[in-house]
Amino acid sequence: MPRGKGKLERWERNKSLGCVHEPDLRAVAEGDAYMRGAWAREVFGSDAPITLELGCGQGLFTVDLATRRPDASFVGIDVKGHRFWRGAAAADRAGLPNAAFLRARVQWLDRFFAPGEVRDVWLTFTDPQVNDKRGTKRLTSPYYLRLYQQILGIGGRVLVKTDSPEFYERTLEDGPAAGLELVDACADVPGAEIGRFDAETTRALSFITAYEERWLREGRRVRYVELRKTCDVPAELAEEARRM
Repeated sequence: MPRGKGKLERWERNKSLGCVHEPDLRAVAEGDAYMRGAWAREVFGSDAPITLELGCGQGLFTVDLATRRPDASFVGIDVKGHRFWRGAAAADRAGLPNAAFLRARVQWLDRFFAPGEVRDVWLTFTDPQVNDKRGTKRLTSPYYLRLYQQILGIGGRVLVKTDSPEFYERTLEDGPAAGLELVDACADVPGAEIGRFDAETTRALSFITAYEERWLREGRRVRYVELRKTCDVPAELAEEARRM
């Protein structure tokens, strides 16, 4: 199948899936909001806590989380809708009421989610952007971490799973620099002792993404970081994060 044709077919398929949300990104870029503050009521019909997976790729991790946790709601986010088509189709087939997918850019998160609307944010094997000096591309730079805090409630978490030692180390530095509490850090998830993590985290980390399977075959270590919001971001730093 020609490469472009596959994308077009997936985009068309997404239109028929009720769990997929594809807002007008041009309007959002100009400042419009979409479903902001209304996910629990209008999408999930439940006040269960909401977890996001940013840069969700195929979306299968989002589906796994939703399957394991029927008492919570999950939104997989990626700017390329043809990527999460597979997960969205799986959620649709399974009839998962607590899984949704959103085509969006991460830098516009606060136009999709209101303050305190989100409980947790997952980042799984995102591009480490090791040459990003300004922090405008790396998704755990202080700018992005402050953006996440604007939609997280107090006690909300940023959960990171990566194979990149550079991404891991910079996340450990930038989490506290952005005002987040460092709760946990593990430099070798597969090699961690039994009982190292709580039950919920153990279940989540047990899902092996396609990237992770490849990295493990190549002998790379998988790392995990957990950061927690303990206070609101000062207004001037929040505004700086939006501008960046």
